[in-house]
Amino acid sequence: MKELRVYLNNAAGAFPLAPGVMEAVIESMENPPRLSGRDAVGAEDKPGECRRNLGLLLDVQPEEVVLCSGATAALNIAILGMGLCPGDLVISSVMEHNSVLRPLARLEKLLSIRVEYVPLDHQGNLNTAMYEKLLRGKPRLVALTHGSNVTGRINPVKEWFEKAKDAGALTLLDAGQTVGHIPLHPAALYADMAAFSGYKGLAGPQGTGALYTASSIKLASTFTGGTGFKSDNPFQPEEMPIRLEAGTPNTAGFAGLNEAVKYYLGNEVLITAKEAEITHTLIEGLCSVKGVRILGRQLPPAKYISQTDLPVVAFVIEGMDSEKVGFALNEGFAITCRTGLQCAPLMHIALGYYPEGSVRFSPSYRTSPEDIDYAIEAVRRIVP
Repeated sequence: MKELRVYLNNAAGAFPLAPGVMEAVIESMENPPRLSGRDAVGAEDKPGECRRNLGLLLDVQPEEVVLCSGATAALNIAILGMGLCPGDLVISSVMEHNSVLRPLARLEKLLSIRVEYVPLDHQGNLNTAMYEKLLRGKPRLVALTHGSNVTGRINPVKEWFEKAKDAGALTLLDAGQTVGHIPLHPAALYADMAAFSGYKGLAGPQGTGALYTASSIKLASTFTGGTGFKSDNPFQPEEMPIRLEAGTPNTAGFAGLNEAVKYYLGNEVLITAKEAEITHTLIEGLCSVKGVRILGRQLPPAKYISQTDLPVVAFVIEGMDSEKVGFALNEGFAITCRTGLQCAPLMHIALGYYPEGSVRFSPSYRTSPEDIDYAIEAVRRIVP
């Protein structure tokens, strides 16, 4: 077994964290909060500094950034806060994560909203013709993932969201897999809202994330409670982002995320180039192993790897259960990866690998070329 563990599960949670993150978390926890509450108008605490830098990252105003515990919370705030009514149509896709699928399923059951999921075409892309047909139904919301957490494919959200806006819909982007890997400017993508975590591509602490919501959008407060601001008001204050942030913030977590964002902003080009290179090497190597099938990657590697692809590669080994493959990689080769449905059951149904699922390798810019070579060789040795 390899002396040091190889970590290839960054699509679930980054490891190691970005430089400076751990130190910022520890410093925050070792020192009392600088502010006594949000009543300290004009001052900026660590969550406030993090919000400002996230605004720089997204090219939006700080007050349009709602700090959350992750993409799941952000997506719930967006979907549940819209005030969807019985009969309202929501368009989503089979590529979505359960953090989109489950809130929509809940509202479908409780409120009788209508949800339609765009299928894949014969090339494994979302079916444009079906999407345009569904838009004729005048959707209230179009919710799409920016990039698949199974195949790593980037979706044409700019074109699709522009069409959604023309149809009168609001647009929600699940950017959980893309922030920290490719640039994200929601307004340029016609996204009214965008949700993401701080602990995947950005390599910040777990329990952090954010929701961008355009100033023209007024979501209802999903949670209400303490704010340290206008405490005599029996209702949640209307001001953003406090309207959507109830309770004590994860100050230490956002101190760490702030450092992660600053690191990414200063190293974006280097990070993107390195991840493109190691993803190319990984896919090329896996394609060379007889019996391995990579999900959603039918073309020769050189034709589909670019600096806008995600470092996410799901595969199966013919004749082997994916859970057993993952167990062999973990126990026999000290490789941490993800197996199963990757919280994307509809995608695996569409690809023909339900219910067994797949094995997913998700490296990052912190993954060494030697670790990639080692992982490819480990798969080669596992194949019967």
